[in-house]
Amino acid sequence: MDPETPSTTSTRPPPLNSDQLNYLIWRYLQEAGYGEAAVKLQRDWNVDAEQLPFAHHIKGRALINLVQKGLRYHHLSLTIDEQGRPAGELSPSRFFFGPESERSVQEVRDSARPQSTGPQPSPPASLVPLKRDAPPNGVSELLPQPAPKKSRKTAAPTSERNGSVGRKPAPTSTTLVTNIELNAPNGHPASHDGRSPSATEPPGPEDIAAAINGVHGDDRMDVDSDGEQQREIPPEPVILHTLVNGESRAVQVEPAEVTDLADSTTIFGLDYTNLAQVLWRPNDTSLLTGRSDTVCGLWRLPESSQSPPTTFQELIKIPPPSETCVTAVAWAPSGAMLAIAVSTPTGGEVHVYDGSSFGLVEILSASQRIVMRLQWQRDGTRLVGVSRDASTESTIMQWSISAGGGMNQYPLTVTVPETLEDIDCAVFENQAFVCASGGRVVYHLRAYAELEVEQKFWSNSATGNENWAFVKCAWQSANESLIVAASDESGRIWLPSRDLVHEAHHAPITGLQIRPRLAKGRQALSTTEFATCSVDGTIRAWSYSETQNNITTLCKLTLGYSQPLKALSYSPDGFCLAGASYADLRIWNAEHRYNLMASWQAPASGWDGDAIKDRDLVSNDAASSLNGDSTAVEHSLSWDADSMRVAFSLASQVAVIKFQR
Repeated sequence: MDPETPSTTSTRPPPLNSDQLNYLIWRYLQEAGYGEAAVKLQRDWNVDAEQLPFAHHIKGRALINLVQKGLRYHHLSLTIDEQGRPAGELSPSRFFFGPESERSVQEVRDSARPQSTGPQPSPPASLVPLKRDAPPNGVSELLPQPAPKKSRKTAAPTSERNGSVGRKPAPTSTTLVTNIELNAPNGHPASHDGRSPSATEPPGPEDIAAAINGVHGDDRMDVDSDGEQQREIPPEPVILHTLVNGESRAVQVEPAEVTDLADSTTIFGLDYTNLAQVLWRPNDTSLLTGRSDTVCGLWRLPESSQSPPTTFQELIKIPPPSETCVTAVAWAPSGAMLAIAVSTPTGGEVHVYDGSSFGLVEILSASQRIVMRLQWQRDGTRLVGVSRDASTESTIMQWSISAGGGMNQYPLTVTVPETLEDIDCAVFENQAFVCASGGRVVYHLRAYAELEVEQKFWSNSATGNENWAFVKCAWQSANESLIVAASDESGRIWLPSRDLVHEAHHAPITGLQIRPRLAKGRQALSTTEFATCSVDGTIRAWSYSETQNNITTLCKLTLGYSQPLKALSYSPDGFCLAGASYADLRIWNAEHRYNLMASWQAPASGWDGDAIKDRDLVSNDAASSLNGDSTAVEHSLSWDADSMRVAFSLASQVAVIKFQR
């Protein structure tokens, strides 16, 4: 009889190492909104946390779930003995957190708050360093300091991380008081630590990302490795850093204070429908277009941010109940024409309006019922759309302006067997291109006198079951181009013409934009820089290098898991990048390493973002209907032509935020 083959699967769980524990804590700090603490942890940890091999396996709230399971196991171990029999009465003193576990959270917090009303007792004289009078502006004099004692321990090498040898002991009360007094003028810790490895090394990618995000990453309090002695002052003078955010590179200045845009905001909306999209008219900063499933029209906005807009002018309104709905809207680049797609029981239509008088010019037919996307070529001579019906097929369409100035009634069409979701187009010299994506494919079409497929890209099996829901493209010449797609399932980005797939986010991507740049004396889209946002609460800016054929992260902007980012938009001049969650909007400086410039927090009353977020979390798996409706509320961001105002729509609400830079 053959001996039994031993099992190759260990019955014992793998050990927990310090990197795994630090990663769980780091993720929890972000999810709980303690962004500054997460930055400090990562600096002392000294690793790129997201590149750890196990990082993509960790789900949200991982540390909380793990601790809750551990507490249940601990409680169960107290209620039974080693033979599995009931252990008798359980005393609250044996609880993991002691008898305080039976008290409410608010009671525990109240008891932890300081209660004393009289003067605080003075610390021993030996713990209080001598204070010097501070000169004006709070800048301390740089006086020579006493030399360190020889008994001082050597600083740990850079290669030592949390969990290895050379770990710092916890600070004692002696070192704590001394460091606060010496290194924290005005109550803020100093930004220089002469003994810390991270103080002498150039900042890593995550350090740069934290600085861009407006977090004071260098604020830290060092402690002595010898708990028995007070902290010795190094002989060299203390360096006063003026750099708070960003990377040390040549001459730097402290970034301007982040602007609060609450007082520069006008909130209005429609009380009878949920908006799906808002768009400014090109070259007109006073006219904003809004579209929902049942209506499409416009507001005229005054220059003053405090004045309300005019009454909503309806161009199309569909009375309920009806099988007709509005599915897309697009402005011609010159603002001369406005195209609105309408789905009817008999087929799709595109209504074209005059951009000044808003009179109906003509109605164009579509080959299928639902026109999901519309976009004008940048030269304004062609209108491109994607339509689909109940089957899996989709049709890419192109209407051209005739010699008489009108639109050709019937479009050029290309039918494909996949369900397409997004479309983009680009023009350079006398050539025009269209890119469309959906499912596991991206199409590249040549679109000029004819509409024909130039190339079809399939994502390979290594990328899994993707859905490339977003696509953007840019051409500056035959040798300078960019096609990028993003997945709303895996969080990956794909450059199909370069055969590059990159892990971008830990959760589905919700937006993709290519940065506008000045090229050859005119405004154009960059062929190297773009940005993505995700429900993991981050925006990432990316750079593509054609010479090395790789994608690198320019920065990571974080709001945290509690604030999923649902939309992003570059300003037309490419100087600013705006990102929005449900009740928060941030504006970063794309020209200067994406420093945080301004923020907007929705008012407590008059904006339903938090309530909508809670509803979306409950119905997160809701699917779109045949008409393109979705139970989830759509977000939309749009900049005006002067890059001075951004419109943010959510449900029936619109916030027009003025940003004076």
